[in-house]
Order: sequence, then structure tokens, then C-alpha cells
Amino acid sequence: MSSNGDPAVSMVVGEDVTVVVASDDNNDNMQAAVHSVAKSKRKRQKHQFPWEYVKDWQDGDFAEHCGKRQCMVCRNWYSGSTNASGWKAHMKSAHGITGNDIALSASSGKLIFQSTLSSKPVFSEPVLRKYENAVVDYVVEGGVTLRAAGGVRFKKFIVSLTNGYEPPSTRTILRRIAELYHILEPLLAAFLCNLDVAISLTLDGWSNRNLKGFYIVTAHWVDVISLTNKNILLTILDVKCRTGVSNRVGAALFEYLKHLGRDVVTCLLNVVSDNGTDATVAVARLFQLVNTFVGYEQMRKVNHV
Repeated sequence: MSSNGDPAVSMVVGEDVTVVVASDDNNDNMQAAVHSVAKSKRKRQKHQFPWEYVKDWQDGDFAEHCGKRQCMVCRNWYSGSTNASGWKAHMKSAHGITGNDIALSASSGKLIFQSTLSSKPVFSEPVLRKYENAVVDYVVEGGVTLRAAGGVRFKKFIVSLTNGYEPPSTRTILRRIAELYHILEPLLAAFLCNLDVAISLTLDGWSNRNLKGFYIVTAHWVDVISLTNKNILLTILDVKCRTGVSNRVGAALFEYLKHLGRDVVTCLLNVVSDNGTDATVAVARLFQLVNTFVGYEQMRKVNHV
């Protein structure tokens, strides 16, 4: 009991939020409080969800929106006759926002307000795809590692921005990047075939934590309009690290270039690598296959830097 006679209040925050108001000595006052809260329950919910996310047309808005209501989340206008159920359905399907279910009970002289929060909001498929693509773009264009996208701080940041959306795992992000790459591969091939300048390649071998080997190949050229250097990740070659790996890398790279188009093969200028044995033999094998393919000495040994 507080000094001014008001009941003490305690709150527990977790999956459920429960506020317990201890009863004072006057049980009649408690029953009156229960009756008053129950009576004003509908009015309180009307004042809050979903109307806290809705704005009626007012002076200053566009005339074509007169008589309509606007969703404050997506900023779209909808019919002014849409009732609370319609707005709740819109908030849940389009934005994953749901209201709290308020339960009232009185037992043992205690008044309990219980609000159950949704542990994981439900989003529509377009909204999920939009958020997922945004995370993938962040990884691809932001120059960050997959580990950063799967970090706790990044996830909390996304949840706060998107009303509870949980970003995908690093495995899902990697799968989505691969899917997007296969979609964009024909566009990349068409772009390289239409270039008016020669392109150069760089390649280097790497291994992951499981010692699985792969070669990363990038393409480089000069933009004739801006006279700036341009570069792009061309492909990642999956190789088996056993005897003859260098010849397999050279053959795999040639097959990939041939798949992009003959114009890509014939516009090669230089190939840059380190001086490791596997890399030098791989480039020599690439030279041999390219020259056989075009029917003349397209690439000489001096083209290897």
C-alpha cells in the first residue's frame, strides 16, 4: 500500500504482459473498479487498435480522397465505410500488425489486466518477399558478410523497422542470392556481349571452413563514356581439390565463358592471377581451349599477368 492510499502496482514483461493491481481494504471499491473497466473496454479498444493506424480525410488532403480513410502505415487511401474488422484484416495481412487481446478477471481480491502479445506476426507473401529482398540487397550491395546479416543486433534492427518481421537465416539469404544470380545471368551475358571494349578476368582460389575449394572469377573493363573502371563478379567455380584441379578450373572457366556467348570469348584481353601453380596451369589450359574454339591464337601466354 502506498502512502497516499493508492494500491501498489507490479508489472512483469515477457511473452505475456501482466499488470497486477493489489486490492485495498475496501472490497466494494475493487468490484466497482472491475465494473468500470469492463464497461469502458469497448470504448478503449475503439480508441486504440486499429484506429490508431487510420486517419480520416481532412482539409489539406487531396480532393479525390474526400470521404476516405488513410492507412498510416502504407499511406494508401481506402473507403471511408470500412469498419474495424476490415481495418484489422488489412493491418494483419498487409503489415503483420495485430491488436492485443485484453482479458479481465477478479479473484482473491485482485484485479488482473492480461495482454497477450503475438510472438510472431503474420505477414502476407508480398510483404515477406519485399522484406526478404531488402535483406538480400543489403548483403549484396552493402559489402557485408552473411555473418553480419545473421547477427543479433541486425535482427533487432530489422524487427524494430518492420513491426516484428524476422530476417531470414544466413542459409536462406545465400539461397536467395544464388536464385537471383541465375535469374540475372542471361542479362549479364547479353550485357557483356554488347560491350564495345575488351574485358579482362581475375581469378583466385579459396576454401571455406570445411576446406571445400572454389575459384572466384571477376570481369573488368573500361566504360567508354565515363572512362572509369568497371568490375563485376562473373562466377564462382566449384572445384574438387584433388589431382588435376588446375586443368579442371581452366576447363570449367572456358565452358562458362562459352555459355555466355562467343562474343564474350573473343573479347578477352588479359587474365590476372597469383603465381601459384594451380592458377598458372589453369590459365594456360584456358588459353589452349579458347584458341581451339576461335580457330586462331586469340590469347597468347603474354596475356597472363
